Amino acid sequence: MDKNISNSTKDIELLEFKAGGNSYGADINDIREILPYSSKPTPIPNSHPFLEGMIMPRDFIIPIINFGASILLDKQEEAKTTDNTAEGSLGLGKNEDMLIVTSIGNHNIAFHVDSVRGIHRFDPSLVEKPGRKLTTKQKNVISGIYKTEDRRIEIVDFRQIIKNINQNVTVD
Repeated sequence: MDKNISNSTKDIELLEFKAGGNSYGADINDIREILPYSSKPTPIPNSHPFLEGMIMPRDFIIPIINFGASILLDKQEEAKTTDNTAEGSLGLGKNEDMLIVTSIGNHNIAFHVDSVRGIHRFDPSLVEKPGRKLTTKQKNVISGIYKTEDRRIEIVDFRQIIKNINQNVTVD
């Protein structure tokens, strides 16, 4: 995580997570909670191929989207098993699968990721345009790039991923 955290209220707060051996980030304001991926979800018949199923951790149902599949990430299982960077991870062990539960447009939707690393806080001027060298083949899901001392974090637009899966869902 960043050592120099500014006190500016205009800073961006980004949750960093891993999928397929790559680092991604999402706006912390879109995230409701982080849950361990501890039990197999209930399948949803005739659902979109990126939907793994649903869970009901409390009094509401949460559909689960496979993050790697939703951004058309190649070879995610191979990269996941060779990634030994669990240091700094919020999971309980190496490569522990996690669910990032979003609260977007009055919908609770979870994204299944390999691990959650932590939160970065930084000035928006440090975000670079995505460019062409991205880990995803899915267009318009990466809104920017944030570089730390040792890695490159692609900033994900969860709203766009949800729209790609179901255009009828209101995410604004």
